[in-house]
Amino acid sequence: MGFKCGIVGLPNVGKSTLFNALTHAQVPMENYPFCTIDPHVGVVEVPDKRLDILKKIYMPEKVIPTTLQFVDIAGLVQGASHGEGLGNQFLSHIQAVDALIHLVRCFEDPNVAHIDSKLDPQRDFEIVETEILLKDLENVENRISKAKIKARTGDQKLKKQITVLEEIRELLACGKAAKSYHAHPEEAAFVRELGLLSNKPVLIVGNISENEATSDEKPEITEKFEKFALSTGNIFLTLSANLEMEMSELEPEERLLLMKEWHIPVSGLDRLINAGYTLLKLITFFTMESDICQAWTVPTGSPAVKAAAVIHTGFEDRFIKAEVRHWLDIEKTRSEHLIREQGLIHIEGKSYPVRDGDVITFKLAPG
Repeated sequence: MGFKCGIVGLPNVGKSTLFNALTHAQVPMENYPFCTIDPHVGVVEVPDKRLDILKKIYMPEKVIPTTLQFVDIAGLVQGASHGEGLGNQFLSHIQAVDALIHLVRCFEDPNVAHIDSKLDPQRDFEIVETEILLKDLENVENRISKAKIKARTGDQKLKKQITVLEEIRELLACGKAAKSYHAHPEEAAFVRELGLLSNKPVLIVGNISENEATSDEKPEITEKFEKFALSTGNIFLTLSANLEMEMSELEPEERLLLMKEWHIPVSGLDRLINAGYTLLKLITFFTMESDICQAWTVPTGSPAVKAAAVIHTGFEDRFIKAEVRHWLDIEKTRSEHLIREQGLIHIEGKSYPVRDGDVITFKLAPG
């Protein structure tokens, strides 16, 4: 199951630099708008120290972390929803993502062009948010027009959908995100299927200077924007895309020494990936099969049968039971032998809600 986070923002705020740091890819980073024309998708390993413990306990031949996907699109400008700077095309590229990472520049640099001579992170954030709302409004209006034509046959389901669409349109026209629409349970699936950008969870990331990232001082412009960002109800964090890019090019040992020297306990990239995990309400479970220890991603509350289907779609129909080792028991005993000896392996059925850190062996009917 691939969970995707789309990176959005104005031109020259550091999106491609951040994407390169995340994925070690080589996306062009020239200093002019629309350098990134096509969307880039990168797969990123989710850091998880629990894999180190499992490796020591089970000594597998191979360890496979779970992953997140990040999508980088070209910078948006005012008027993007109406095609300015190929904006419509760019916005369409992120319709299928599960969440948005909105990167906002919070540092001054005369060598990097910007949309205005004065740096104003809140203004920049609101420009992109407005374009997203306008794009959603355009999509909803198109859906209403098409649905009204089809509804002439008297289809009651379509008429209900038109009502929902018109209510969402009213919210968007008032500058409110689609996520503020309170759908009835029977409408929720339809609203999700619309793929509206303003209905997706958002992580706001302030891109700060390297000096700020390695010091205890926080400039007024960052403090002011952080206060605003948190007032929107979204998750917020800061990092230096340039610094993360430089560190991503180092060998692991060199990176750790540098982080220690600069008193950086956790890299910005690790914080970003973990925040994306939190944003999407995901958990990790583990399997030990064929001498491979592997981490898997599922939404919080997923039943065991759906977790099995993440490994292979055919496992859902063949599911018999799940042998579950809870993470706290593993951390305490550090031994598969003791876990079995102490009766700490739990046999669970299809509806068992998988917990973060569970190590599961799925028992399946012959296929």
